[in-house]
Amino acid sequence: MAEAFPFPVEKEHFLGLSAKDQKAAGLDPKNRICVLWFGLLADLDEVPERCPVRLSGRSQYKFFVNGTEVLFGPCRGEKEISYVDALDLAPYLVPGTNKLLFQVFSYPEHPEDRTQEGPNYCYGDDDGPAIMMVGRIGTTDLADPASWHIFVDQAASFNADEIFLVGATECVDGKKALENPFAGAAWDLAKTLPAAIVQPYPWDPYGDLQGKVFQDRPIPLLYRREKTFPGWEKREIPAHTKERFVLDAGGLTTAFFRIGFSGGAGAEVTLTYAESYFKVRPDGTRYKGVRDDTTGVILGVHDSYVCGGGEEIYEPFRFRTFRFVEVAVETKDAPLAILPQSFVETAYPIENTKRPAFSDPAKEKLYDTALRTLQLCSHDTFEDCPYYEQLQYACDTRLEILFTYACSDDVRLPRHAIDLLAASLRPDGLIQSRNPSRVPQVIPGFSLYFVLMLEDYILETGDIEAMRPYIPAGERILESFLAKKTPDGLLAPRGYWDFADWTREWDGHFGVPTAVRDGASALQNLQFVYAAQSFARILPRYGRADLAEELTKTCGQILAAVERTCFDASRGLYQEGPATEEFSQHTQIFAVLTGLVSGEKARGLMERVLADDTLVQCSFSQKFYLFRALEQVGLYDRTDALWAPWQKFLDLHCTTFPETPYDPRSDCHAWSALPLYEFARHGA
Repeated sequence: MAEAFPFPVEKEHFLGLSAKDQKAAGLDPKNRICVLWFGLLADLDEVPERCPVRLSGRSQYKFFVNGTEVLFGPCRGEKEISYVDALDLAPYLVPGTNKLLFQVFSYPEHPEDRTQEGPNYCYGDDDGPAIMMVGRIGTTDLADPASWHIFVDQAASFNADEIFLVGATECVDGKKALENPFAGAAWDLAKTLPAAIVQPYPWDPYGDLQGKVFQDRPIPLLYRREKTFPGWEKREIPAHTKERFVLDAGGLTTAFFRIGFSGGAGAEVTLTYAESYFKVRPDGTRYKGVRDDTTGVILGVHDSYVCGGGEEIYEPFRFRTFRFVEVAVETKDAPLAILPQSFVETAYPIENTKRPAFSDPAKEKLYDTALRTLQLCSHDTFEDCPYYEQLQYACDTRLEILFTYACSDDVRLPRHAIDLLAASLRPDGLIQSRNPSRVPQVIPGFSLYFVLMLEDYILETGDIEAMRPYIPAGERILESFLAKKTPDGLLAPRGYWDFADWTREWDGHFGVPTAVRDGASALQNLQFVYAAQSFARILPRYGRADLAEELTKTCGQILAAVERTCFDASRGLYQEGPATEEFSQHTQIFAVLTGLVSGEKARGLMERVLADDTLVQCSFSQKFYLFRALEQVGLYDRTDALWAPWQKFLDLHCTTFPETPYDPRSDCHAWSALPLYEFARHGA
């Protein structure tokens, strides 16, 4: 008989129900969202000065100590990693009996029923809910399965809004919710955990993966700040009555919403979270106007709750994004009192250590709104928008990282973003357009933004070694584009979704430049050169001067091909492609940034970019590059006139900057937080 491998027994392993016990409890984690509660009682004679613990969970959890919500976790990350948080429980403990609770949501990986989808940023886990906790409270070993009890949440069901990427929303029956899981029938029915359901190591002796790798949280905990709705007072609603009212937070926020109830057994309450009211045009289309104008309708993500008839507080499991919350109530046979509650705002703790001095109040308002925009698009990862997706897209993230560098000395969230995007490298040499993401997506140009992040990080931190592991990924990305070189010297489109920008002219084709449909795109070729030039500048630091020289030569050849095939001498502009008589600001900008055109010729080109309104105009996502081109040709003083789209949204009483300059879907989209960078770098 072979000798067993001498692996030590580790305490850091998941605790949860076995597959047999899950089935007996009516759970189906491969197809349904499962919600379990884990409870533990620990006695203390006196509270220790410190009580350090480590904890994690699968897929997402809330952790409570003696009724106080302490943590929402784990940190978002890669599918194979479960991030571990370290906490000191001493501030939450009391002499006598202490009650620890986990509420754990487990999302299936690929459910057929969309009402059972978790948020796209959170990988599903078909093994079901589980926790990990290491530490001691008095004599209680928190890692011992026998210390814990578990019971199934019978109150929650789920529905799919029209907005799927943030996951199914909740339908909670307060009559089935457990006021005190440590008393009565619920505790009697709880089961002692039989064993850990995952091996102590995520591999067996032969290397077969069997679970997740535990790693320490790479970023700080998100902040939690209690806030209140101005003017929210107790409301008494008679029996057999329909009533609705709207709460106004005074500005956009990302927060755990709370509402209290007394009585009203069976009353149905629907909570709709909105960034703004919607107005309706005569043709039936919807639009947003002045953001605090309360005429119109509230539409959006919603949760629902059925009152149990007692004293209750309902808080949806995940944070919601809102400025307004519409509360729609239908009482049954009993009157209902609605009790005001605070909400808990949460986001990444950005420390604004580089705030410039302002002499212009208008610019200061732009700056503060941009900072708020970045703040609400930063949680465990950067996000395109907190309302619709909460996904870390490489295009958005490159800008969010630069804006973070401009206002803070903290580079941990940028480094986490680079790690996660690099981890999504595909066999074809591209990274996914967004990561973490349960649903893979590829936008080829977004891989080029990842390449730019490497030089950005080095210039900001001087830490060359930190980026060394990603040099092969950068090379692989660029080689995948070069594999599409055509006989005329241009690179053909890579395929997938060739998104470039949300412009009016390209919206009908989902942001894809017209030229892509006709062959090679000048914009795509120039953006490749821009990224390759950046990569070539850092390669000699890693002993790769040979590759840098080769890339520089290749870039020259591509630029020559763009000049030969795309320059329209009659207009003095570069058209969008050899077969496309369309012109954009974008292509002229990257002609300047790549050095295809320089000196007085470049200055003249940028003069035409500003003067010619027939060009496809840059949306917010590309304005950064417009400013860089103007800076490069000595026309940065002309940027003062370019803040009008941002000012327009302040005039509409926006408290964050939206996704696009026209008909924005999202009211908070941090690729629009450009004032942070410009005013820090060029003064205000």
